[in-house]
Amino acid sequence: MNKVYLIGRITRDLELQYFGNGERSYVKFTLAVDEYNPTSKEPSTNFIDIVAFDKKAEILSKYVAKGHKLSIEGKIKTGSYLDKNNIKKYTVDVVLDNFDFIDNKSNVI
Repeated sequence: MNKVYLIGRITRDLELQYFGNGERSYVKFTLAVDEYNPTSKEPSTNFIDIVAFDKKAEILSKYVAKGHKLSIEGKIKTGSYLDKNNIKKYTVDVVLDNFDFIDNKSNVI
């Protein structure tokens, strides 16, 4: 089963993008997810790339901004591409299925 649950903060303001002759939309953003390392007894942060499509992308771009806290449910999607130097690069994203606002209502735009 490919299922991911994350809670974290948006690292930058979202920018809605379009593709498919403007018929579809998406946002790609990074979620900062805190983690406690029991070995070092120090907190650390993981930065996870998230992508949302269509209506969910439109809602997120309208109502969240840098620093807002979200709960994300999605699936991991891997891919690859050739960079400008013709070197193969690999990607790992979480494709958003569902989300919830975690901030209280006074903090959400």
